[in-house]
Amino acid sequence: MDTQQDTPYLELLQLIGLKLKRRADDSIRELGLNAQQGKMIEYIHKHQENGVIQRDLSDRFHARGASITSILQGLEKKGYIERKIPAHNERQKNIYVLPKGVELIEEFKRSFQQVEAEIVHPLSSDEQKLLKELLVKINQNF
Repeated sequence: MDTQQDTPYLELLQLIGLKLKRRADDSIRELGLNAQQGKMIEYIHKHQENGVIQRDLSDRFHARGASITSILQGLEKKGYIERKIPAHNERQKNIYVLPKGVELIEEFKRSFQQVEAEIVHPLSSDEQKLLKELLVKINQNF
């Protein structure tokens, strides 16, 4: 008898992660992007003053260089970002969000907040707080 209560933690986390990704992708699909692309634009914009490079994105999004390259090429082709070689270091390319990408960031945030609200909706405010505390604790110790 395999019930949700008997499901291993890893499987539950994977299922929740897949559902979350699908819901987030659906919420911003009308913008012509997926959730990962939206989060990447948001991250670049937030950190671009510090000189975001591809390796920063690989580390932050736990993705391989080739995957990041592919995502960046797509975002660049659509006019959301640009990569520039700084004068002080010709061996790297800094990544910047263009005005077209900046315009979408607030829409991403609204969509992601709505998805998050849907996810925690069945929980009481105390349960939501506890869930956040537990997830932060797991993340910090992993």
